[in-house]
Amino acid sequence: MRFVMLVCLSLMISAPLLAQDAPAPAPAPSTKPATTTAPTTPVDVIAEKDKLKGLVGQEATVRGKVIEVFVPRSGSVTILNFFAGPERRDFNVVIDKANMDAVNAAFNGDVAAAVKDQTVLVTGTVSDYRGNPQIKVEKPEQIKIEAAKEEKKE
Repeated sequence: MRFVMLVCLSLMISAPLLAQDAPAPAPAPSTKPATTTAPTTPVDVIAEKDKLKGLVGQEATVRGKVIEVFVPRSGSVTILNFFAGPERRDFNVVIDKANMDAVNAAFNGDVAAAVKDQTVLVTGTVSDYRGNPQIKVEKPEQIKIEAAKEEKKE
């Protein structure tokens, strides 16, 4: 009987010490959806236009030359186009009228003139508009004009 009591007593004393060495239980599986990260290099609007639809819902930086700036008569938006003709809807950058003053201020009062015929980097969440990807610009920092590359002199 004494032996049984000694074994029980030693187990009671050593149990907390053994528990400290035990591995921690695995965390419960997360119920949060997995988030995907944006590509680390800019997506080329022309060369990788098919990739843009797959980025809907994600933050991305796109790179392309603005060939046209369109403002409808209503003046409700300003649209930066990277394609001509019917393809112009394949991808757009849209600036709502509510954000135009702030964006214009960052580009010497006229973002349209500043970006026309320039290669730009635009960062934002890619959304879908009538089956085509677009990025809505809400802050001027989302648009960066890429410095012109100097031609090598030989």
